[in-house]
Amino acid sequence: MADDYFGAMLVNVSSIELSIVNLKTGAQTERVKSAVAIGENIYNHEEISFETVGDAVEALRGFLQVLKDYGVTQYKLWGSHALSLAPNAEFIRDQLYVRTGLHIEWLSLGEESFVRNEAIALKYYHYHHLVKDHAAIIGMNSGSTTLSFFAHDKLIASHNMKLGPIRIKEVLQTLRATAPNPVDVLDDYINSKVDDFYRFLPEEFQTTQNQVMLIGAAPLNTYFIPKGDVSYTLSVKSFNKFCNEVAGASNQYLMERLHLTEENVELVLPVVLLVRKLLTVVHAEKLHLVNLNVLDGLTTNQAITAGYHKYHFDNQILAAADDLAQRYRVEPHHMELVRRFALHLFDQLKPLHHLTPRDRLLLEVSAIVHDIGGFIDTHEHYLHSDYVLKESEILGLSTEETQIIAAVSRYHSTRTPAEDLAHFRQLDSDKRVVVAKLSAILRIADALDDAHQQTIQRISVSIRTNKVIITVFSDDELSLIRWAFNYKADFFTDVFGLQPVLKQRRLHK
Repeated sequence: MADDYFGAMLVNVSSIELSIVNLKTGAQTERVKSAVAIGENIYNHEEISFETVGDAVEALRGFLQVLKDYGVTQYKLWGSHALSLAPNAEFIRDQLYVRTGLHIEWLSLGEESFVRNEAIALKYYHYHHLVKDHAAIIGMNSGSTTLSFFAHDKLIASHNMKLGPIRIKEVLQTLRATAPNPVDVLDDYINSKVDDFYRFLPEEFQTTQNQVMLIGAAPLNTYFIPKGDVSYTLSVKSFNKFCNEVAGASNQYLMERLHLTEENVELVLPVVLLVRKLLTVVHAEKLHLVNLNVLDGLTTNQAITAGYHKYHFDNQILAAADDLAQRYRVEPHHMELVRRFALHLFDQLKPLHHLTPRDRLLLEVSAIVHDIGGFIDTHEHYLHSDYVLKESEILGLSTEETQIIAAVSRYHSTRTPAEDLAHFRQLDSDKRVVVAKLSAILRIADALDDAHQQTIQRISVSIRTNKVIITVFSDDELSLIRWAFNYKADFFTDVFGLQPVLKQRRLHK
């Protein structure tokens, strides 16, 4: 087969899947699913069963044979975020590698949500029409649900909730053994979790009506979406009628009514109750079921990376970072100026840093969120920023990239990696260099508005033999900025080997 074909494999909590796609046309050549439930009990804090590893190995070997039969030489294996949290996840990953030669790349929740958004934007015909006004994408994973809100063609906010169908199914199994009315208790459980999550949504979304695109609701897709179609639209009233019908039904009835297997029928009630509550929270006008998932997102992302789509989604990553900064009340004027200065420095210093466009994006995200720790305490706020960011999920960023941003934010102020080696060593050596370079740039950008007064309007950068001249344009007295600049410039010299020099040019002589 031509080089345009790619095989994406995903190991999830309840299944292992393979999709072979022509990246150039987007057409799917083959789709194979194995019902190996390698992480069925991880939400009870249990380890992945070693007995299932052999089944997973056989499934993956079968996928490799399918890839070989089709002549596909480009392929990759991913593992879901939920599986990566299992206590013995790394042991399982190593065993699968030893026995199949396939290396699992763990996905973060932010990556899973991001690639789903990419898939729906490029594969769902009505997407661009829906997001022109107000719309929400509800993306469901086994143990979590992400809500992404759109207005006027732009992502406004993306929030993740640790509540998904399989996690709810495990709660239901416990309730059936202990509660006289398990469905009612489960409904109350879901309502309490969603209501608690609802408090953290931006105020504008607590009253706005939304068109809702639902991804990942497999039992609903099987029943509602006609074979061969990607989507199906129904009114909220029709969905609620369906909910009432299935809420008290037996598994046997549901299997016959919804054409489900015995493995999938246990997910019907968790999915239905969760979706019903979420539709209320987001004030849904209509529900658009879309039969796409993370695997479709991974192949879509691969096509974008390979250059087959001009449309890129970095703005969604930046919008998610902006949303996080607003949540922690970062001062917007300082943040925006530091962001602008940092990007200008990055672009002008390319001969020195040799970093990638992706690194530029990480710098921009760091500039947006570097002060979020001030929400906890302005004293040593950079340490709080580091902690908050490590515990956050930013749409589109891997776990390692989130760690990089947390480290850059940690070192934008007084500390440097050289003074904090024990903390810094958690990253690979090449990533430490990236953190050092991005931190050095951000420190300079932050120093240029150290007083948070926006006294400098613009800057220019000139690289000389042994120094970097940074000319600032301002009519104000810059004593504090000069002091902060000289203090933070030392680390820049350590990293790049050139001394930054601040020069002032007045706008009105």
